[in-house]
Amino acid sequence: MVPFAAIFLLTLTPPSSGQAATAVARPATVSRPDIRLLDLAAVRRLVNALARQRGTMSEGERAAAWADFSLVSQAVIGDSKVGPFDLDELASAATNGGGPRVVATAGVAMRDMAAYQLLALGYSARETADVVSGRISQQALDTARQMLAVGQTKDMAANFLDAQYKRIVALHNARNLPRRRGGPVTPTAFDPWIEKYAHLHQVEASIVRAIMETESAFNPAALSRAGAIGLMQLMPMTARELGVNPFVPEQNIEGGVRYFSQLLKMFGSNLELALVAYNGGPGYAQRYARGQAALYGETRDYVRKVLSKLSANR
Repeated sequence: MVPFAAIFLLTLTPPSSGQAATAVARPATVSRPDIRLLDLAAVRRLVNALARQRGTMSEGERAAAWADFSLVSQAVIGDSKVGPFDLDELASAATNGGGPRVVATAGVAMRDMAAYQLLALGYSARETADVVSGRISQQALDTARQMLAVGQTKDMAANFLDAQYKRIVALHNARNLPRRRGGPVTPTAFDPWIEKYAHLHQVEASIVRAIMETESAFNPAALSRAGAIGLMQLMPMTARELGVNPFVPEQNIEGGVRYFSQLLKMFGSNLELALVAYNGGPGYAQRYARGQAALYGETRDYVRKVLSKLSANR
């Protein structure tokens, strides 16, 4: 799916004496539809699933579900400014009408239909968002899954997907890296909080440092194009579920470490799977664990970087 580009109208200026006609570019007005969030079938599907399970979900499971919700809703709406929303309000609005309105980019109906179908087929939120956003194709994901099914290694399937992903990203210049704000900060500035909350939530402090360095380069003002905030790059809705202000460095660290600790427990202390879940969402990590998906693109690079930093610092 090719990203929508600005459209320009060319107006011919009548030539003056002795001059040729020249074309003047004038940007066209691009319509951005104002829609009710829960009118989007893919979003409503995720909200309904959250509402059905909310009574049995742990804090970590709810935070992870919100991370998946953020991935899909942003890809469908085509805008990084989604939420944060309150689950009870959204669940009530899903049955009684109403709910928040959002401004989307053109093509939202087509993206919504594609996302709904992909979720219904069992794709994770990460895979769904990447297909809808044009970063990978469904055909490529299916090919990788077939490679795994016939006994090819995870690395072979991952290398195939990586080549597909990087080719498309290079074409569309769609990298999703944190934007740095402010000057450099020394890692040791946050050591007391890292040690404190790593001990409190039973996560190795060196793992927290490796995650933080990869996520934000120890910059408390880092903000990704997807809207992830601060040192541990918390999404707004995940931060809200965790009850922290992601713009306050200590709260960002505490919330991020607590969330990662919950992911470690969710995946049986498997560090690789917890890292996949932290970056790509728990649904993607679960499919990867079952051998139904291969790592690729941003998440594969992320896991490699964190593990490399961790190995160097231990």
